[in-house]
Amino acid sequence: MRDVQSRLVVLSVAFGPALLLAVVAATPGLNFLYSGHGGPAWFMLPLAFPFTLFVLWLSYRASSPQDRPVAKRVALISIGAYVPISLLASFAGAHSIRATFGLNVDPLQLWALFLSPFGFPA
Repeated sequence: MRDVQSRLVVLSVAFGPALLLAVVAATPGLNFLYSGHGGPAWFMLPLAFPFTLFVLWLSYRASSPQDRPVAKRVALISIGAYVPISLLASFAGAHSIRATFGLNVDPLQLWALFLSPFGFPA
């Protein structure tokens, strides 16, 4: 039971910032952090996935050698789930930002920021 709880804590720390930024983007009234004048969320969003990878890597390194296959499996499954969930979050966030500010945000470019600090070429 303790092992499951520790894995849940690692996952919540790893994916917490990305989840928080997705909720902020999709919530009218909170999405002012994504304003067209350089809101702070635009600077934090590109760092969410590298932070996730770093925390998962630290968790893997801190695991005992016999627990590393489980830590690796949990990391790979959670990263595999992050990609489509972040795609849905980027579409919801882009729609909400467009409806709130009239700021035309391409959902796929927003998704690129969820996945990479550099985005993807347009």
